[in-house]
Amino acid sequence: MRRHIRRIASVAGFLALLSWTAPGRAQPNAAPHEAEVAAMTQQARKLFKEGVDAFARDRWAEARAAFLAALSLNPHYTIRGNLGASELKLGRYRDAAEHLARYVREMAEDATSTAAERRRGAAMYAEAQAKVGTLVVRTDVDGAQVFVDGALRGQTPLADPLFVEPGTHTISVRHEDYETKDMTVQLSAGGTIENGLELTKRAGSAPPPKLPATTVAPLARDPEEHARGPRTALLIGGAATAGAAAVAGVVFTLVANATGSDAEELRDAVVRDHGAAACSRANPPSGACADLKDAFAVHRRWTNAAFWSFVGAGAAGAGTLIYGLSTKPSAPHGRVRVTPLVGADSVGISVAGTL
Repeated sequence: MRRHIRRIASVAGFLALLSWTAPGRAQPNAAPHEAEVAAMTQQARKLFKEGVDAFARDRWAEARAAFLAALSLNPHYTIRGNLGASELKLGRYRDAAEHLARYVREMAEDATSTAAERRRGAAMYAEAQAKVGTLVVRTDVDGAQVFVDGALRGQTPLADPLFVEPGTHTISVRHEDYETKDMTVQLSAGGTIENGLELTKRAGSAPPPKLPATTVAPLARDPEEHARGPRTALLIGGAATAGAAAVAGVVFTLVANATGSDAEELRDAVVRDHGAAACSRANPPSGACADLKDAFAVHRRWTNAAFWSFVGAGAAGAGTLIYGLSTKPSAPHGRVRVTPLVGADSVGISVAGTL
């Protein structure tokens, strides 16, 4: 099974690297948004490769962290499949089932996927489903929110099933124009429950009145609005830098929280199996203690990346503001490109352009 999953990681990685937009494809005169998208795609590719390399070395927690970060930048189904494979290895079966369900569905919609890839994906999905409960919720009303144990899990129609840990769960389906439907279900590992619900219209609710169609004429633009001198380019570049760094900080914070949770779970397992001071003994359990050390190292790496991203965002924002207040507009035409740079052990931002 390990060979099959590794083969999926390597083949999927190759396909993803071919199918995504190549780095540097944005034109020199591309708008700031286009340059930012190109930089995010390039960074996602780099994180994906780091995840594949970690997976090949059996470093499941590190692989999952890299795939999570890559998925936040580019929602390619190949990343989702590799993320699900790493979660299977970590025993995070509910997370794996959610990611693999969408992976299998989106891969089936891709004409370039092969029958062998689809079979391997279905096998991983079945492995995850065997460990959790599967809940299929259908309603006669679109746009109803579906809650499981008080947590919002989606909106009808749901594209994929909902997955829960074995046990008792409360399901609630809510819509502002309909009566709420609540139910309690008992699911075992590998079990499936399908519910088709008919929602009852609330008394006195009526559809909102239709507003008359109106046509809004486009605003006239002064030709000077299109002139962007070096000052404008630097202001745009500074704002884009601050924004990209802030987004990166949020992403890295989420990943740091996830890796921290993984590390805590691994530490609890080591304490449970070997004792509280297992790793400080003269002859510690080498495999378990090495994995625990690696897990906390990964957590610290992403925590540092988040911290320096927020520092960079603040510095770029403050510098842009000071520059904007202390300078006057000038003649066109400058170009600035902003690229967030994040590696396994470092993080930063590259700003390049011409005046």
